[in-house]
Amino acid sequence: MAIRLLTPDIALAVSMADASASARANGADHDAEIEIRVRAVTAEAEHFTGRSIINRTYAVTAPGFAGVIPLPSSPLVEVVSLEYLDVDGATQTLSEDAYVIERDIEPGFVALAAGASWPATRAHPQAVILTVICGYGPDETTTPAAFKGFILAKVREYFAPAGTPESPHLIRGLDCLKVHS
Repeated sequence: MAIRLLTPDIALAVSMADASASARANGADHDAEIEIRVRAVTAEAEHFTGRSIINRTYAVTAPGFAGVIPLPSSPLVEVVSLEYLDVDGATQTLSEDAYVIERDIEPGFVALAAGASWPATRAHPQAVILTVICGYGPDETTTPAAFKGFILAKVREYFAPAGTPESPHLIRGLDCLKVHS
């Protein structure tokens, strides 16, 4: 199974105004550096928790149907499609009636519906393609408070005067969001 990011998040997980205030920056002189730092800390938070903050689209590919198809991240916004290469090599879209989406477990998975059977696929490393959107929403207004607090605190630390110690405990504020798979 392989996971590929199709459309990355466009917006930041926190507003530039909030990030600039945390960095104690006046004017736009440091905006590029602040944005890079926000994106880096956001990636750290997402990796630690197993979650996508801002909506993004993923493709999960597999050589065939077998058991369940794990979702790449939490929370799931929508299953866009579940496609497969039939034995003749034609791309088919599996009917939504043929599978169920398990959302009660995180990161969740797609499984065969009761009474259904997986179709036969062509022998190909990417015979099955699950396309999903994961995240909390399209912009910083939907970012959970724990993520915002972590990101802004890390930005504040990064731009603090030289010699200011970093807190090794900030990441613990994300424990409540961590996906345990």
